[in-house]
Amino acid sequence: MGGHSATGSSASEATDAVHPSGPAAVPSIATNAHRLVRVRLVAPIAQPAVNVVTMPDGRAVGLPGQGGLVTGVGLGDPAGGWASDHLEPGASLHHPDPAAEQALQVMACVGNVATVIDGPAAGARGLVYGKHGSVLVAFGPTDAQRLAPGERIAIEAVGLGLRIDHEPEVAVHSCDPAVLARLVSGRDEGGRLEVPVRAILPAEAAGAGIGMSALRFDIDLLVDEPPVDAIAAELSFGDVIALAGQDHRYLRAPRSGWVAIGVVCHGRSAGGGHGFGMVTLLTGPVDRLSPIVRPDARLDRLVPLPWMTT
Repeated sequence: MGGHSATGSSASEATDAVHPSGPAAVPSIATNAHRLVRVRLVAPIAQPAVNVVTMPDGRAVGLPGQGGLVTGVGLGDPAGGWASDHLEPGASLHHPDPAAEQALQVMACVGNVATVIDGPAAGARGLVYGKHGSVLVAFGPTDAQRLAPGERIAIEAVGLGLRIDHEPEVAVHSCDPAVLARLVSGRDEGGRLEVPVRAILPAEAAGAGIGMSALRFDIDLLVDEPPVDAIAAELSFGDVIALAGQDHRYLRAPRSGWVAIGVVCHGRSAGGGHGFGMVTLLTGPVDRLSPIVRPDARLDRLVPLPWMTT
């Protein structure tokens, strides 16, 4: 997993990087984390899909699609350049019961620990890193090689209902409290919450996902046209990024003077409006939420990886 140089721009550039095990300073925020309910979710690894996509030149091409278990690609690897459609690294979880699937999608949060409960890799631990049509879980390379579709994964789900005290306009979605504690690095002189990001994308990057609930799924980013294409070329799976001009408190909606912050969770598609996926973690007005570009703002550098701590 190699790092990549940060791109994008910010009103206040930072010079220091996020420490691999989290920032040393304690963020000056308080939350209701002690009041959250922990729920155990169980779902099988989905079967993989083959997507037939129409390329810009009109050709219909079959490519590995979303779902299943992807080995050899993980957090920190480039999000672009793969011969795939909506690539989802690691394990994609989907429950066949609609009610259980809705609970899985809404209650699972980025940073939750997942544990394999059957099959050759039973006991192996992974990390929820995103949501798409499935809940996405990263595992260590050795463990991923022993997993297969149909095997069940348990998630210790906590984070739904998380709020930052005294910040009524800032919403938190799909975010484990341990991730939030490291995601917000402190406050600036004006009292705004400072959040390290790899890049800040302009409002025109917002694609498929506008109008959908921010509690589940993701928003796709248009990454093929300038100026977004140059920024996106440097992005990796797990990167924390900011999307300008977006209010994701309820439905994902364009709104000037607001920003949404999330994690890159799936690869691009040739289909119109479907680029990299971003699962929303934070959203608020720019006078309360300040993204700052830092080169190592990536999920696997913010929180300990479960397969590295066992």
